[in-house]
Amino acid sequence: MKIVYTNISPVTNAYTNINHILDLKKQSPQKVYLCVWDKFVFEHPVFEHGLGDSVNRMEKLWENTKILEKLMIYFKIDYKIILLSEAMNRLFKNSDYLSEFQDILSNIKIGNLERGSELEYVPFHQISLSKINYIVSDYLIALHLPELFPEICSSCPNYYFTSERFKIFEVLIKDSLKYNSNTNPSLKSIYVNRVPIIIHPEKELIPALGMSIANIKKITKSYYKSKPESKEVIDIINILSEVLNKFMIRGKMVRKSMAEKAINSIKYDDFIEFISTNFFMYFSEISNMASKIEIEKQKKSLFISSYEEFSSFIKPLNNIKLDILKNCNGNNTSLDISKNTGLKLSTVSTYLTRLRNNGLIDSYKKPRRVVDSFVVDLEIMNK
Repeated sequence: MKIVYTNISPVTNAYTNINHILDLKKQSPQKVYLCVWDKFVFEHPVFEHGLGDSVNRMEKLWENTKILEKLMIYFKIDYKIILLSEAMNRLFKNSDYLSEFQDILSNIKIGNLERGSELEYVPFHQISLSKINYIVSDYLIALHLPELFPEICSSCPNYYFTSERFKIFEVLIKDSLKYNSNTNPSLKSIYVNRVPIIIHPEKELIPALGMSIANIKKITKSYYKSKPESKEVIDIINILSEVLNKFMIRGKMVRKSMAEKAINSIKYDDFIEFISTNFFMYFSEISNMASKIEIEKQKKSLFISSYEEFSSFIKPLNNIKLDILKNCNGNNTSLDISKNTGLKLSTVSTYLTRLRNNGLIDSYKKPRRVVDSFVVDLEIMNK
């Protein structure tokens, strides 16, 4: 069975993220575990712009992730989503896994990272120290996924699908695990196809779903001060051809082969127009795909790894609280819950307040469970 673990950072619905899913489809996986790098997304200045409190940040993250989910459903990919923040929290609560992480970091030298500048189309110079931590953690999460997320994963992934930047770290990580721990780094790495990354030099924006042709054009002109080499243009056409059957060039719709021939003879302004128009068409097609899909809510679990957490979240639960929690699905008001459970409205209101204070439901008028199940790690609790 081909079980694939992969990661993604949906700062926006950029074509790079969409291409990641399209490339994942080509792997024909039987099961996919997608780690959303929420920690990295929340750090990114593009994501933070115009957002307020943490609730808005999380809602925006899920809004961006939802498009990727819909594409996976559209392509009939069986998937589960985890968040990097939750996964790292579970990882570092295990002293053995924490030791593996520290051993790996101790083997990474600045000189090792210089090779990153040799990778085509990978803006490695923009990598942050926190991202290096995420890269190392992500691989360990993939290795130990059944132990970290037993509620959703029973078999180890056998493929690690990721960006080519991981090549800079792969040998260092695997050698460290081989000599300093009992973990067998048996994951086979496969890489997303290299693609040109069109990014605004100052604003760090990449053409994304929802942008106007004018905004895509501004990014493209800021990135390309002159027409790039033919190979890079062909690589861009290959990205677009994953979705588009025909291309707009000089006001005419033509097939891919004709676009490839014509692109060599066009001038800079026509090139910018070609990129902007066809990326806009590309995103329109992606929107059409996503519009046909409804997403089923994925169950959320709370990881219990200490007696303090057990006493706080599980021990106080009684039959009344459990009955109320069952009805906290985002569709019922407190009055609805009172009718469904046969409890007095005052009783329901009191218990809803307690459940909110315990962090088990949100604060909306129609309360929703924050978690649907509890995972108790007895081994960690006994340490």
